[in-house]
Amino acid sequence: MDVLKDEIAENIGPQTLLIFPEAKRLTTGVRYWLEDAISNDVKVICFAAANPGRDIFLEMLEVELELPSDKLIRETMQAEAERMGLQLSRSRLAELQPLAGRNPMLARKVIRNERLGLNREASPQHTQYVVIMPILIACLMAFGVVRFIGMGTRNKSLYIFGGVALIAGMTLKQVGQVRGARKRLGQ
Repeated sequence: MDVLKDEIAENIGPQTLLIFPEAKRLTTGVRYWLEDAISNDVKVICFAAANPGRDIFLEMLEVELELPSDKLIRETMQAEAERMGLQLSRSRLAELQPLAGRNPMLARKVIRNERLGLNREASPQHTQYVVIMPILIACLMAFGVVRFIGMGTRNKSLYIFGGVALIAGMTLKQVGQVRGARKRLGQ
């Protein structure tokens, strides 16, 4: 591998363009080698779902591509269906399109599954959601606070203070566990 990198380094220059479609898979040795190539004015394009934010990626410009439109996804699905010799109506494409979201690779997979008859009860594979269960539990714990205050009206200030503190702490713990989708589409 080192011999290959040395040979490539001798034959590239400012007019060279290197393209890496899966930049997240580049090894540390290759990234250091690319750093040397970039310092010699070689142009490098790295594609990744998210910027790893280390070594050579810190020096690169980041360009975020727009998501494909629904029309483009349907055209991709139609082209894949024609390639496979499958005749799909526009209404059937409209039914299948939500299964792919805005991912052309999933669109092709949906058509392959349709050809095999596997899309009947399928659910979308591209969901990104917010888990709201901690919010619901926090609301229930707030009702527990009201219960403890009711028990504490008999001059049992220790029950009130302890119960409210416990419930408030558990509520904050549950609210702190709320997480949205942390990954970008495609990761």
